[in-house]
Amino acid sequence: MRRQHFAVLSTSDASSIPASAGASYGASQSDLVIYVMTRRNLQKARNIAENPQVSLVVPVARRLAWFLPPATMQLLGSAELLEWTDPGGTKVFQHFWLGRRILRGYRRSRRAGEHRICFIRITLDPVIHTYMLETSLWKI
Repeated sequence: MRRQHFAVLSTSDASSIPASAGASYGASQSDLVIYVMTRRNLQKARNIAENPQVSLVVPVARRLAWFLPPATMQLLGSAELLEWTDPGGTKVFQHFWLGRRILRGYRRSRRAGEHRICFIRITLDPVIHTYMLETSLWKI
C-alpha cells in the first residue's frame, strides 16, 4: 500500500450525501496514517469538516494478469484537516516522486495567493476489506 499513491476517497456530508474523488496520497512509514493534500474549499475537505468518517479504495495493479481489472483494498478511517505546513504530511509527501511535485505545486500556489491549502490526515481502522476477506492491517 505504501508503494501505491492513488486512491478513491469517499466522504459524506452531515446529511449523509456521499461524494467520491480520486486522490493522490502518501502513507506514513511508522504508523498507518494516510495523507492527502488538497484545498479546504473542495467537496472532500468540506465534507470531512462535517463528517470525519471516510473510505479509501486503493487499486492494486496485477503484474502478470495486467489485462484483468485491478484488485482493490477498501480502507475505512477517520479524517481531519491539518495546515498545509503539517510536518507529518510534508515528511510523507517528500518520500515519493509525485508527492514532491504536489508539494512544489502547492507552494507555488501559496506564493500566488492561494490560502486554502491543507492536508487531510486519515487515521485508518485496523481492518482492510478486499473482496470478501477481512484482514487486519497489523497482520499484513
